[in-house]
Amino acid sequence: MTMSSFRFIHCSDLHIDSPFKGLASEKPELAKRLRSSTSQAFQNIVDLAIKEKVDAMVIAGDIYDGADKSLQAQIKFLGGLQKLSDAGIPSFLAHGNHDPLDSRFATLKWPDGVTVFSGEEVQCHSVQRDGKILARVHGISYPTREVKENLALQFQPHSGEGFGIGVLHTNVGNNPDHDDYAPCSIEDLVSRKMDYWALGHIHSHKVLRPSDPAIVYSGNTQARHRNETGAKGCCLVTLQPNVSPEIRFIEIDSVRFICGTVDLGSSKSLDDVMETVQSRCEEISAGTGGRDVLIHLTLTGRAEAHEELLHADNAGELAEKIQSDFENRTPAIWTALKFETQGTYDVDALRQGNDFIADLITLYDEVENRPGADDFRETLKPVFETWSGKKYLDTFSDNERQELLLQARNLTLDQLLKKD
Repeated sequence: MTMSSFRFIHCSDLHIDSPFKGLASEKPELAKRLRSSTSQAFQNIVDLAIKEKVDAMVIAGDIYDGADKSLQAQIKFLGGLQKLSDAGIPSFLAHGNHDPLDSRFATLKWPDGVTVFSGEEVQCHSVQRDGKILARVHGISYPTREVKENLALQFQPHSGEGFGIGVLHTNVGNNPDHDDYAPCSIEDLVSRKMDYWALGHIHSHKVLRPSDPAIVYSGNTQARHRNETGAKGCCLVTLQPNVSPEIRFIEIDSVRFICGTVDLGSSKSLDDVMETVQSRCEEISAGTGGRDVLIHLTLTGRAEAHEELLHADNAGELAEKIQSDFENRTPAIWTALKFETQGTYDVDALRQGNDFIADLITLYDEVENRPGADDFRETLKPVFETWSGKKYLDTFSDNERQELLLQARNLTLDQLLKKD
């Protein structure tokens, strides 16, 4: 019997109800908007599934951000599943380390057509059309937060009618940027003879293997901090017999995080700085498909306005003025600025001098060019001997040490060469 095609959406790491703690006190209005963004991103996926008339929805863990999930968040999530059910689209859910099965859930009824995978063993459920099995979806949830065993090896090799889909929240290959929950290897997944592995836990979209089987992280659906920049979304997958899977990444995030730099080398005044930064923000916003955007900009370059930017009051007021000019704008723009400009002096020319400043630059150069950080820490020891944060000196990498030295050198030159 010839297999029919099977189209489904693979998403993961919704982190609904994420608190965005770092912004709650600094920018409460932004924090409120961001808190709703995780639910909105899932609603965008639901709308996409209905529009595309997919055969199923697969969610690979971390639906909620933590055990303390609000009733409102759960109601909104179930509302999205109900819309899928009403459209005849079944949903398959695996819980991950942020929302294990032993965490607290409201006593709300699951809509028809929703399958929540057990945390005790791998389960297999079929998706049918007109009495014909299109696919068999295999999955397992986390019973508790700390799952350290290799769950991939608990999956039975797929066989029988229909495509084999594996759903797992896992760290494949011991990715150092994420906790090592349910660790496994690509070889472990290949041995289970699935057609497609729908993975969760890693927050970047990655195709680890394109076919035989396809092994895919959809990434999280909504960025939650500045380190999660760029487009976030889900995968629209089409499986057909004897053809490599078609895996389309669809952008569905509600608010986008963007980091960038702006060279202020041509800025002669604070007015020039504001105009340059605002222009860059508008340019970034235009490339986000009409989404609200949070833009972290690092201001660099040798600028004549540098001396004015050294004053904390000036920098703070300038940032407030730029943000106020975006007030009530649709789509919204929020900004966060980091000032790393330098004075217009020529360090190379100063280094060639025969004075105190040349000697000082040479001293910085000598420390910077030393191969390790031990001398650096030893030099700073008398200064920080009684400082409670001295333990952090042991964590400096060579790159961090050089960056600190460069910043210190520039700050020193700023003060020595300050104009009267």
